Amino acid sequence: MAENTDKQIIFGIPDEWKSFEQRNLPFFERFPNLRAALNTAFIRTGFTMEPIDRFVFFYGRLCCEDFFEVLLCCGNGYGVAALKLLRTLYERAVTLRYLHEHPEELDAFWNFHHVQLHKLTMPIAEIFGSGTIPEKALVDIKAEFEKVKKQFMVTDCKNCGTKKLNHTWSKLDFVAMAKKTEHLDKLIVQAYYLPMRHGHATFGAILSRLEGGEIGGVSFIPTAQRREADQALMTAQNILLNVLGVQEERFKVPRLREQIEQCMRDFIEMHSKAEQKPEPPTSPPAP
Repeated sequence: MAENTDKQIIFGIPDEWKSFEQRNLPFFERFPNLRAALNTAFIRTGFTMEPIDRFVFFYGRLCCEDFFEVLLCCGNGYGVAALKLLRTLYERAVTLRYLHEHPEELDAFWNFHHVQLHKLTMPIAEIFGSGTIPEKALVDIKAEFEKVKKQFMVTDCKNCGTKKLNHTWSKLDFVAMAKKTEHLDKLIVQAYYLPMRHGHATFGAILSRLEGGEIGGVSFIPTAQRREADQALMTAQNILLNVLGVQEERFKVPRLREQIEQCMRDFIEMHSKAEQKPEPPTSPPAP
């Protein structure tokens, strides 16, 4: 946090802004192309009655916001925070593409909302006491849950045949779902497994922030995580291109395909000299 001459509080680290720009200058030089594609995809008026169309558009827009959250953390040197948010972006992008390609499963995604809402009300009532949530709302939430509950029951014990409520809306676990989404499956290590140890309560999370001292001890690394920031930006940009690809495939928005192709060329050119070659941009638009 820095303070300017007018004594106004600025939440951010100006020195990191400058360093981030210098390290990622090719990204900012080509950013107008990416911004144009995003504007074409999401700043428009459309008319549709299909639930899958509404889902694809608004979930894609949510992914767009996730990308800029990652960018904000990267620009301030919080590379580990960016990796945590990167996993959220990745999970949503995988879900977006999977349901775009399997729209018959959209009802399950929506119906599981009632399961999650029911799960949420139980700890609220337990912690804050009865009456916190209006009784009619509780009755309605439970009724909707009971309507869909059977859909999400899975086998708990194969020997005795007992069942339990599934923890997710899909019969597939997330990794299996990601492997069914062409191109995004190639990013599962850097966008899912590596961020996992930072986002969860793991021993690896603290190990990644320690270094050996000159006299044999260890100390916490207080400086910005620039390497993680740059990696997160590259991967997030790759995922975002896939999100844009879904929009083009479903809606055939005029000019969007050409704009995405330009963004893909930009991506390859800006990272062609990187020490670690990136995965090719994900999901080129269908011809």
